[in-house]
Amino acid sequence: MNDSAPASRRPLLKQTWVRVLPGVLVTFACLWWAVDQMRNDESGGKRPVSEVVDLVKHAFTDADYKTLPLMLAALVLFYWIKAVRWKLLLTPFGDFRPVRDLTPSVMTGFAFNNVLPAHLGEFVRVFVFSRQTGLPAATILTTVVLERLFDVIAILTLLMASLLTMNVQDMPPELTNAAWLFSGAVVAFLLIAAVYIIWTKPVSTFIEAVLRRIPFLPAGLSGKIITLMTTGAEGLNSLRSVRLLIGIGFTSLLQWILNGVIIYLALHAFDVTINAQVAGILLFAVAVSVTIPSTPGYFGVINVCFDMVLKLFSDAGSAVFIPASIYYHMAQWIPVTAVGMLLFLRTGFRLSDVNQAREKGPAAEAVTSPGEPDEATA
Repeated sequence: MNDSAPASRRPLLKQTWVRVLPGVLVTFACLWWAVDQMRNDESGGKRPVSEVVDLVKHAFTDADYKTLPLMLAALVLFYWIKAVRWKLLLTPFGDFRPVRDLTPSVMTGFAFNNVLPAHLGEFVRVFVFSRQTGLPAATILTTVVLERLFDVIAILTLLMASLLTMNVQDMPPELTNAAWLFSGAVVAFLLIAAVYIIWTKPVSTFIEAVLRRIPFLPAGLSGKIITLMTTGAEGLNSLRSVRLLIGIGFTSLLQWILNGVIIYLALHAFDVTINAQVAGILLFAVAVSVTIPSTPGYFGVINVCFDMVLKLFSDAGSAVFIPASIYYHMAQWIPVTAVGMLLFLRTGFRLSDVNQAREKGPAAEAVTSPGEPDEATA
């Protein structure tokens, strides 16, 4: 009789297949929906799938690929600005050069976001930069949390500007009230962020006390929120400089404006004409869509997002919107993944090194938490 204790098994909710399966199902559902929309014909019937394939081929054949160099230039500028913003966030911890010191880690992180589930690319980014600079992973995690905060503020600000500057007659009825709703949300969010920056420690202490008094809140979730608040507080304490705040806010807005430019160019390539306001609304929708659990690379959800939003403003149809979304997506996914993977290989680290650090490090759960917009689409 063998009296040895059975090997400990990972909790069900932490097993890889359990965490990946919902995303796979969402992706397949979105892809099925996209194909089904392209099957709809003018008479209300359904086209055969072979005809859908022909429509997609025709759309790509007629596309204007002179937009591709402009999209790639905007993409390069996007990542340079992102590195500049990270330099500003890291100012209290060292003087880093955006291109040489920061861009490789940024690109590596987004490349792995494109191929790994649950936004694990963010942990790869933290791991690589921590190993290369010697900074504690928790310190670097602080700046990643702050990036997400400023991204949310920038996205909501651009959405508010888009909704409030549109002509009322150009807006679908359901968006008229949404303009004021999101405007109020932006103002409230900015006020909360200001309070948190000015009175960081008291706010963090208050939230922690409230979380501990909620009886049915899982301890793991409570701990994760507290970790995010604590690490965020450390970074916010260093943002008392008005110059830093203005610089970080400006670069946050600028990089998301560039993302909107890429959307505009992708649609222009397929002869879909939109104004800046529609690009801003679609940008917000894409940013929200990539927070939904899906397969790595956000396949399916971006296509559905393009189709649903553009139908509110254009009559071109799904047979154009969805190919345009593929062009937008692949024009970024391919170069970012290729460059990021090459830079990771140059570090000399292996994926097994990252996995070992992730198993040991408490920061991994906080870094990979869903629910924040992710710029991996740009």
